[in-house]
Amino acid sequence: MPIPRLLHPVNITVQRANKPGTFVDDDYREPVQQAARLEAFTIKGQVAWKYDQRLTPQAGGAREDSMGYIVFRVVDLNAISQVIARGDRFTQIGLIKTDVYVVKVIPMAHWPDQAGATLIHAHFQDRQPGRQNRDTL
Repeated sequence: MPIPRLLHPVNITVQRANKPGTFVDDDYREPVQQAARLEAFTIKGQVAWKYDQRLTPQAGGAREDSMGYIVFRVVDLNAISQVIARGDRFTQIGLIKTDVYVVKVIPMAHWPDQAGATLIHAHFQDRQPGRQNRDTL
């Protein structure tokens, strides 16, 4: 089976979260201020924006859906020895400067000859929409 291709791929700039390098409060065991970040890298991805801001009622409270997702090929990530994980940050999507964070990662398109997933869906959301820099070039 051939490896899937991306439709209209654009460059995505990713900053990985550096969990071991993040200062953690000893009592509460949670990050203090911002998480530390690793060196940014750029990779091709297929972007899908979702503009509706629906809230989904659940037992634990309302849950806001993601703003969109980016599809990455696993073979491209493996070629540069990177992974996409929850908490990573997308600083640029194509020509748009962003400040959005990965909230969910879903492996997709499992093929037997590839020994598993060939695509990764990384759903993203902005954490502080009022502080975003949405410069377009």
